[in-house]
Amino acid sequence: MAERSRLSAQELAQLTARVRVQTFEAGQFVQHQGDPGDAFWAVVDGHVAIGRFSEDGSFTHFATLGAGDLFGELAFFTGVPRQVDAIADRGARLIAIDRAMLRQLMAADVGWAELLLRSLSRQLAGALDIIDAERRLSATERLAELLVTMARDSEGRDAVYGTQQQLADLLGVSRVTVGAALGELAKRGLVERRYREVRLCGQLAFQAAGEEAG
Repeated sequence: MAERSRLSAQELAQLTARVRVQTFEAGQFVQHQGDPGDAFWAVVDGHVAIGRFSEDGSFTHFATLGAGDLFGELAFFTGVPRQVDAIADRGARLIAIDRAMLRQLMAADVGWAELLLRSLSRQLAGALDIIDAERRLSATERLAELLVTMARDSEGRDAVYGTQQQLADLLGVSRVTVGAALGELAKRGLVERRYREVRLCGQLAFQAAGEEAG
């Protein structure tokens, strides 16, 4: 089985017992691009949209994170300003882990250091996969790979949370292109489209589940 790169329910329980949980309403900023990285975040529940706002106010979506996911580690460990905006999507409860708390956690269990390294490695691997896919695959094939990857990251679920625009931002294509690609995958019996969600079927569902089990 692949090594975990997100917090388990037990680890989240340990955190909530030690650190105050912060509640963010739907649409509320968790962090802004350019903020200092004096802590990183753990998602207790809910969803957080990661991306960047441009000068004209448009938002480019990079990822949607859920319970157990970590974010903000890059700025925290390197000292550079935040590189992305983070916004609560439908509301979320989060924990900010600062240096003092991280030292306590690592002193109690070295597994925290390993988990953080895996989380950062997973982000890098995902970025490299996107670059490679852009060079060799069609939009429909790239979308299928993205959906499988996102389903694996949701710990065994066969559905991917997100809008067509968010999927388009992740692929670097238009919403129209994603709509056509989803239509093609639906015709093949590989996905079912729902409100703000895409359910994987057939071979795609098998690939997502197989990776988790493998």
